[in-house]
Amino acid sequence: MKNPFRRHKTRADPVTLWLNGTDARDILCPEGYTPLSKNEEIRRCVFKIADLVSNMTIMLMENGKNGDIRLKNELSKKIDIYPNNNMTRKNFIHKLVTDMILTGNAVAYPQVKNGLIDNLKILNADSLHFDEVGDSYQIRYRGTPYYPDEVLHFVLNPDDDYPFKGQGYTQLIKETVMNLLQANVTKKGFLKSKWKPSMIIAINSDAEELQDPEKRSKILGSYTKTTEIGEPWLIPAGEIDVKTIQPLTLNDLAIQDSITLDLKVIAAAIGVPGFMVGVGAFNKEEYNNFISTTIMSIAMILQQELSKKLLFSPTTYFKFNPKSLMQYNLTEQVQFVKELVGGGMLNRNEGRAEFDYPPVDKPGMNDYIVLENYVPVEKVGDQKKLKGGDTGAE
Repeated sequence: MKNPFRRHKTRADPVTLWLNGTDARDILCPEGYTPLSKNEEIRRCVFKIADLVSNMTIMLMENGKNGDIRLKNELSKKIDIYPNNNMTRKNFIHKLVTDMILTGNAVAYPQVKNGLIDNLKILNADSLHFDEVGDSYQIRYRGTPYYPDEVLHFVLNPDDDYPFKGQGYTQLIKETVMNLLQANVTKKGFLKSKWKPSMIIAINSDAEELQDPEKRSKILGSYTKTTEIGEPWLIPAGEIDVKTIQPLTLNDLAIQDSITLDLKVIAAAIGVPGFMVGVGAFNKEEYNNFISTTIMSIAMILQQELSKKLLFSPTTYFKFNPKSLMQYNLTEQVQFVKELVGGGMLNRNEGRAEFDYPPVDKPGMNDYIVLENYVPVEKVGDQKKLKGGDTGAE
């Protein structure tokens, strides 16, 4: 059988290797340049998404006659526990999701040993280049070409002209990030400015004396340095006039409002609720909608690519489990599970599993029962009240 993860032996171009290195970036980029991926507000949103996606269990499922069932074998363990030899599953998925959002593309190369997957190696997203080749495309990584069937290529927001590669959220938030950076610079400059006096004192003196820093300090000190805290000033009438002023604030300049608005725009573009970036209060419905849409959309990309490239059986697939991420009211969850158990949709051990309680090895705990009196599902029709009751009863 042809190995789907074949490897090419090609000679790397020295120029290409240099351009992909960190030295070239330091030399070619201007001083003070900060990539979009290093922006604090962007990374806050990205890390929140990556953290939640990486918290979900990856399940190996198989189509069954009465519904899909979960498989637990060495393959499912490999993908869900240690897909990478140097990282846990959480860190592995966290890195993939981070690369997807920041660059639009994340690539992992499966390393095979004795016909089995030994390691899923993540390729540096900054060193990936994509070339159209006929009806397909090629991925170049540090001078080495890869074809789509050789790697796991996770694409977020396909490019309009080249749909085989992703574009992430860069174009959606680039302008907003620039405005946010300028607002932060203005804010820092304003807070460091010395043109924010809390008091102005008018003194009966010539302008030349006040222009001299030493004389000005001496005049001020003659009143302030001889007075204890809380002690009133004694000044000659008509010689000094003390007035308070209200200096400009960030609210007067509308900087804080601008920053808040830009944070909302960035969060909305990436799909993160505003309260996760410090804007607004927590909302359970908004959070659960965030899990069902943004988080599961990214999880769908991951699970479909894993299923497409790593599984040969047409009846199996990988699936992320979002239930652990949802926010539930405990009382509502207890009532929900009780209704499922009472309706025969779950047995009591499955109901315990919803609250992470271990199964109980007692008779009847694995039976599917329904009210009334918790009779087994297969004996629901044997109830006397459904057959006219006991003929000997009054």
